[in-house]
Amino acid sequence: MSRKRVRRRMTTVGVVLALGLTAGCGASASGDGGDDGGSAPGTSSASSPSPSGASSTSGAPSPSASTSPVPARTLVEMTVTGGFAGVNDRLVVQDDGTYKTYKKTGPGRSGRMTPAGLAALRRALEKADFAHLPREATKSPVADGFTYRITYEGHTVTTDDTARLAALREVFAALPDH
Repeated sequence: MSRKRVRRRMTTVGVVLALGLTAGCGASASGDGGDDGGSAPGTSSASSPSPSGASSTSGAPSPSASTSPVPARTLVEMTVTGGFAGVNDRLVVQDDGTYKTYKKTGPGRSGRMTPAGLAALRRALEKADFAHLPREATKSPVADGFTYRITYEGHTVTTDDTARLAALREVFAALPDH
């Protein structure tokens, strides 16, 4: 997504938030709602100006003002646990290519995959065929080994260093920052 589109989306979100915040400003300071129905003195709650300047009889913002960008959905999530130090890290990749890491120790990172990288990840996820992979593919635990839990389209697969599934090799290679 270009920076212009991101800025436009952020501006739209800001307008929608501002409208929502100002809509609640008519309540009384005591928090009891008052007996004026939430209207400011000298105004009628039957008609309020819309962002375009036109009068709205419902008191609700116009449909164009209430339209907000659709939030990104999670494409894939991976949790890595284990190791000698007791790692417990998580990576979440959204369907728009943005990702965030959460670390047990230290700050996580965030970023955006390139379009080519995101396309490669999508291909790898489809090729892995999560619906037909075993839910758990692990062998006897190794004291300093890692366990990987990957969720894609409602299917979760758990594997570890001793039994890392061949079907997931391309997925691991395509994941960002792991």
